[in-house]
Amino acid sequence: MMIDFMEREVVYERFVKGDEKALELLYDQYFATLGVYAGRFLREENVCVDIVHESFIKAWEKRKQFTSFQMIISFLYTCVRNACLNELRHLDIKNKVLLQQASCLDIEGEIIEHEVKRIIWTEIARLAGDYKEIMAMSLEGYSTKEISEELNLSEQTIKNKKGEALKQLRKNMGPYQWCLRFFF
Repeated sequence: MMIDFMEREVVYERFVKGDEKALELLYDQYFATLGVYAGRFLREENVCVDIVHESFIKAWEKRKQFTSFQMIISFLYTCVRNACLNELRHLDIKNKVLLQQASCLDIEGEIIEHEVKRIIWTEIARLAGDYKEIMAMSLEGYSTKEISEELNLSEQTIKNKKGEALKQLRKNMGPYQWCLRFFF
């Protein structure tokens, strides 16, 4: 089950109050992504899994300090990154090269882009008919002309429908609507 925008506040409140189901929901939703993130630093799957598990434990222990859902997620990513970097520092001299090559900004940028796209895809899936298809193709990099040819609609119709779909997405995404600017 994917956590949508409306559910984030509920999950946040339940998590902070100590509801283990909220922890389980966060774990199910973010474990794989955090594991991939850790894997960008380290190559040993067992170590990555342990680091992600430990990060969730630390988040749970500090749950009362969080003031938003996004703060929990940011904490988890930061915790994983720091634990991975600490692990790299403890490896032998050969592996120190990996530490020097690890560009946190690039890796974090990829993760953030993935998360933003996941949020946008969730909202696109809720659009009706042509709007969903037009926005999906647009997010995948198709030009207005290519979409027009594929759907047998005029370019102006595509532009109009894309504009209407963006209005609906902005409305549905509330405070997260700024994410749309990066992709449309």
